[in-house]
Amino acid sequence: MAIRGHVVSADSVQAYRGVDIGANKPTLKERERTPHHLVDVVDPPTDSRAASYNAAAWMRDAEYVIQKLTLCEGEIGEVGEDCHDGETKMRRKAIDKTLSERLGATENGAILPVIVGGTMMYLQWLVHGRPDAVRPTEEAVARAAVKIEGFRRAADDACGSHETHDVVVGEDDASDVAAWSAASTYVSSLGPVFSQRVAKLPGRDWYRLRRLLEVAYTVASKKAGDESMHNSEEEILRNLTDGEVYTGIRSRSLSDAGYDVRCFFLCPDERMTHFHTVDQRCEQMLLRGLLRETAVLYAGGGLPEESQVTRAIGYRQTLEYLKRNDARRNDAATFMQFVDDFATATRQYAKKQMQWFRRDASFAFVPVQMERDKAERSAEAAGIIRGMCQLSREAFDAELSSSEENGELPLSAQTKLDNERQGKKMKVFMSKRTILVEGSDEFASALREADECTKQVQGLGDEF
Repeated sequence: MAIRGHVVSADSVQAYRGVDIGANKPTLKERERTPHHLVDVVDPPTDSRAASYNAAAWMRDAEYVIQKLTLCEGEIGEVGEDCHDGETKMRRKAIDKTLSERLGATENGAILPVIVGGTMMYLQWLVHGRPDAVRPTEEAVARAAVKIEGFRRAADDACGSHETHDVVVGEDDASDVAAWSAASTYVSSLGPVFSQRVAKLPGRDWYRLRRLLEVAYTVASKKAGDESMHNSEEEILRNLTDGEVYTGIRSRSLSDAGYDVRCFFLCPDERMTHFHTVDQRCEQMLLRGLLRETAVLYAGGGLPEESQVTRAIGYRQTLEYLKRNDARRNDAATFMQFVDDFATATRQYAKKQMQWFRRDASFAFVPVQMERDKAERSAEAAGIIRGMCQLSREAFDAELSSSEENGELPLSAQTKLDNERQGKKMKVFMSKRTILVEGSDEFASALREADECTKQVQGLGDEF
């Protein structure tokens, strides 16, 4: 019996409107054929100070969509919490519009949510539950916001700038760099628990830094309220242990809500071929207009420093190339280096995903035959997944086992093992261009577009 399903995107970049090619977003035709949710639900931030769409917000939205699709009574996780702020209301309006359009009179009964995407933290939260960091109090949130804004204003005054943080061409915003240095140093000084986490933050991640400060102020306030405590806030924070702040226990997973969750990782059976496919996809994204899309986003203020979209693979390398110093027309060597950097970053992320999901025992590895054409290998992988979804829960869990039976490993375990073993030979992988080959019409066209976009982004005159 056929099962109706809708896709729920677990991609941190596809959520943003106007961010299409670099996010490898499904086309309108694909979305018409198969309903997609949590795509195009937020606008790109126009200020580096604005909070990005984060894992907590995505998880609440995903729970909301899953509840609607499955006709779940009551609420999953935190669906009913924190849903009255302006940003959440705007997202829910877009989400409800898609639900309304795709859940018409012809859609009767529950629909299977198929969560698809590669943002690892999103999937980890949904499958295993939210991490245990304390929920900040309103006072702590307000206090942290004031403190962070104080560092920003001080840096603005010192640098003589009160402009938005996306106006400097070819270099980081000096004010933002100075503010981050002061703010991160302050949070690190609160104690070892916080300094260790500041050191692990990727770039100038203002959202997570502010979140650390909210946790610190909340914990300090609760401990100070204990009548047996007579220490100052500084002493309380300095003496905190990791276990007092983070227990390592996760909660509110889909399984906790009673769902039978089946997780799959589509794993290339031949990593060399897969990496060449990744390279080719990067070239195709450039031919489809990634350079122009990045330039338009930048001109419209949609790529402020350190925003989630700006840090995303593809946009980050493209923007760095378009803002390069000493830009020259017809600079084929610099353009090719940019293509190589883009492809390398994409391959590295693909490798990281393989490593991440190999460690997660909840995911069944499904082999994808890379030598076959796209339609054939997709159909075969879908057949494997369909068969495993029809198993009883006990039988499915047995498929996740790494124990041999009759001298053979289950398909998932064998696929994981093969994938890991192939890692050694990847050290000799040699990237090669198959579309943007110097001397080809495609290369010449892409280089002309690159020059025009460079001129637009840097505001260069006719002398360029």
